[in-house]
Amino acid sequence: MRGHEHNAAGAGEKNRESIWSFPFIALMATNFFQSMAAFMTSTTLPVYIDHLGASASVVGVVVSAFAVTALLIRPFAGPAFDSFSKKKLLLASQSVICLSLFLYGLADSIPFLFCIRLLHGIGVGCSGPLAMSLVSEFLPVSKMASGISIYALAQSFAQVIGPAVGLWLVEAIGFSPAYFLSAALLLVAMLGVFFLKEPERERPPYQFKLNRMFAREAASKALVLSLLAISFACMTSYLVLYGNLLGIEGIGIYFTVYALCLIATRPLFGKLADRFGAERVLIVGAVCFATSYILLSGTRDFAQLMAVAVIGSAGFGACAPLIQSLALSSVPPKRRGAASNTAFTGLDVGMLVGPVVGGNVIELLAAGTGSLVDAYSQMWLVVLAPLAVAICIIIAWNVKRGLG
Repeated sequence: MRGHEHNAAGAGEKNRESIWSFPFIALMATNFFQSMAAFMTSTTLPVYIDHLGASASVVGVVVSAFAVTALLIRPFAGPAFDSFSKKKLLLASQSVICLSLFLYGLADSIPFLFCIRLLHGIGVGCSGPLAMSLVSEFLPVSKMASGISIYALAQSFAQVIGPAVGLWLVEAIGFSPAYFLSAALLLVAMLGVFFLKEPERERPPYQFKLNRMFAREAASKALVLSLLAISFACMTSYLVLYGNLLGIEGIGIYFTVYALCLIATRPLFGKLADRFGAERVLIVGAVCFATSYILLSGTRDFAQLMAVAVIGSAGFGACAPLIQSLALSSVPPKRRGAASNTAFTGLDVGMLVGPVVGGNVIELLAAGTGSLVDAYSQMWLVVLAPLAVAICIIIAWNVKRGLG
């Protein structure tokens, strides 16, 4: 009898150490459909704004506008993440995103798009950190890095087909129907959250205090994520326009190759992080990310662009989940909402700054060189600056932990 109890206890302990559970799988599915809608929209939106006659700097302003309201909502939303039902808050934020996607399909002017983008940011500002902190409640602490990395694979699968599908739909049926379909995908994502049973946890009362909005322990992680996001946002905002200038056909395949490589590298990076420490593995990812921008500046044909996709896949896509896992692991479970909010605040800052800086750099360089292609090419080198700072901070983390 004791042996049976011992075996049962051992099995229970083993199950607690596994990342796989119904809620985890359900949240991965939700992440996939929500990411599909996001990638279909983010890839086509710069093209739509350009189609409406906007300059490169205006494209950057409109694309990044969502980050303004995402940042403004965070101080109020952060304490709520730990005080109220994360499931209900996540459904509410996804409803706002769904409405925004539907309105994109009705937009016919740049000012209207700008306003919708601001509304979109309110949902984005809550949805990401809510989903990340909720999924962390179903993961064992010892496998947080690999669990978050595998959870992020759903986003990678969406990135395999989302951008290409979005661009194809725009050509086949137009911008408006494509955005309506994106809204429908988000409705499917919401079904996964609706049937989820939220775990019991300690819920401190809602207090509008700084330590409830953000987690000081996760501040340095947010800074690094922000620096990486500045460069990443420039790529997502201007790569399609750059490829069109170069006359490269099938530019959507870049995102497919990039995402397929992420599917291979993310689980590997997660396992290596659990074994050797996320700080050490992050150096490899950040260096790969920087290398991809150096190669992108000299890209002139399809083959070179695919090489950039392969190397870049081990960059931001691999680094972001590891940084987020470090942020979540830096605080006790009852403060993971604040930690996730802090990390995503850094992400939003980068997404806000990146496209605006990139667009203005392109216009300044175009005026000086007289060539828009050369301006884009040099812009990719300019955005190496924040990557260099991020790499220095990651090295400092390693030195502090005695891993360097």
